[in-house]
Amino acid sequence: MIIDVATIRYHKSLYKQSLFLSRPKNQVPDAGIVNLPFKLSPGTYLPHDLPGNLIEQDCFLKFVVKNTADTAISVCFTPGSYIRTITLFKSQLDNIPGTFARLPDSLSTDKRFAGVKQLQLQPHEQAIYYCRFNFVRTNVSSLAPRLVMHDYLQQWRISQRDRDNLLDVFTYTVSGILLFMIFYSLAVYIQSRNKEFLFYACYTFLTCSLLFLKSYLNVSASAFNYFYEEYLDFMILTASVVSYMVFMRKFINSKEHYPRLDKYIHFACLLLIGSSIVFSVIYFFTDWYIFLNILENFVIKQFFFITGVFFIIYSIKKKNTLLNYLAAGNASLVVFSVISYIILVTGWKFVKADVASIFNRALFYYEIGLVLELGFFLSGLAYKNRRDIIERVKERERLKLENERKEFEKQMAVMAAKQEERNRISADMHDELGSGVTAIRLMSEIMKSRLKGDVVPELEKISNSANELLGKMNTIIWTMKSSNDTLESLIAYIRAHAIEYFDSTPIECRVQLPALIPQAEVSGEKRRNIFLSIKEALNNAMKHSQASQIHISISTNDKWLMIKVTDNGVGIDADKLRRFGNGLSNMRRRMESIDGSFKIESDKNCVLTFEAPI
Repeated sequence: MIIDVATIRYHKSLYKQSLFLSRPKNQVPDAGIVNLPFKLSPGTYLPHDLPGNLIEQDCFLKFVVKNTADTAISVCFTPGSYIRTITLFKSQLDNIPGTFARLPDSLSTDKRFAGVKQLQLQPHEQAIYYCRFNFVRTNVSSLAPRLVMHDYLQQWRISQRDRDNLLDVFTYTVSGILLFMIFYSLAVYIQSRNKEFLFYACYTFLTCSLLFLKSYLNVSASAFNYFYEEYLDFMILTASVVSYMVFMRKFINSKEHYPRLDKYIHFACLLLIGSSIVFSVIYFFTDWYIFLNILENFVIKQFFFITGVFFIIYSIKKKNTLLNYLAAGNASLVVFSVISYIILVTGWKFVKADVASIFNRALFYYEIGLVLELGFFLSGLAYKNRRDIIERVKERERLKLENERKEFEKQMAVMAAKQEERNRISADMHDELGSGVTAIRLMSEIMKSRLKGDVVPELEKISNSANELLGKMNTIIWTMKSSNDTLESLIAYIRAHAIEYFDSTPIECRVQLPALIPQAEVSGEKRRNIFLSIKEALNNAMKHSQASQIHISISTNDKWLMIKVTDNGVGIDADKLRRFGNGLSNMRRRMESIDGSFKIESDKNCVLTFEAPI
């Protein structure tokens, strides 16, 4: 059981060479340590997995060392990791009265010696050392007493950190990803003023801080690391979960769309805040560990699990794509957090080996869950952004259609008012002017009959002018009346006018109509221009063609109306074109004003072609 420090080259484990026991805190005075019943039962050694009661008690170690060398040797002693208030006592091997003394804390100011004590052994000296210490209130504390040569202490510290070198690299990588998400969330908030991304930035900042500090402070014996492991890391974890829950409520607008889920999340946030307050009170005002451990690992973290499972089941039942993305991320985080929790609580290992493996570390699986959750969240965010863009486009289209509908209704109202005004004017013309002109015509005919054959030129002109005016007025009334705004009415009016116009003349007029007339609307202006163009063509044929036959062919399709006026007269030569140029130009102008066309063909027969869109 005696350790010879002269044979130590680097470090020496005291796992089988030291005795251990514990007592309630402040029950054993320093002078009574030497009388404690240190015993080693056959086959028993120091506990690897520390029970909770040990962390709440004063712990004591006893070991015996000697120096067989001819020179003094300086070695450093550490009882394990995450241990505070280490006090070292020295006694002679034969327990000579008065030789039991407390060693001074002369190395406490050197950071290299944080958590360790230095032993000075003279040549051929043997001594018994007693150590009083307390564990940090965390489940990562370990009892692993060790002697390390003074000159190799710093290298030994580095080797302890390097055991988790691969985990540190992975942790820093995940922290970098989370840091990027902080900047991304803040950028989204600045651009869109969506407050939920402030809570997501808070969540990622807290999670990034949790992981970074866990790796950066690993195995450090500083007071801040002890405070972090005992209290601060769990508070950061709880605050990050609360921030994520608040973000989730706002991100999916659960208050409006999922009221049951919203109430549960709101209750969960209040419960976690209340539990954190209870945890803080117990930590700062008591020395309890067991109750803190139960509250952290068996109450609050179990509630994390229940909340995650509830959200996953609720999302699956709702069958909403965005919820499914978030539920997949939560499922990944829950599964890997459970694996991390099992490793943390039970110490179970995936890789059965003496060397440290990243696959045996609880933090590794928690970080995998975070990365997967982040991936699914980004997928859900991309889906939500695409959905929002589509909804905004639909809303713009809806507003555009609404504005177009209102504008159309306004135009329709104006057109209806115009049609009503046209109908009123045509009715007034028919009732007032028509009756007046008809009366003039009748009175002129009566006067002619009373003159018994005597011709009065002025009276004849009055009668002819009245007839012409009556015809023109009828045309205007027909044009203005909205009920005549059809292709069928136009064709019928042209046919009736042509038959009537040549009825008492030697010219035979034939009109060929299409077999099927489309149900198309033709405005009053378009009807007027087409009719007056045809009327002008018939008038020219009557006066100048010397024809005996006139054939009017009317054909239609879905988009065009084509009218051909053909006569068997003398045709049109250049001189006649100059003579009748004004009438022809009027026809061309009228047709072009309605986006139509006018064409003259004169070979044996004269063919005038009129085309207009319908």
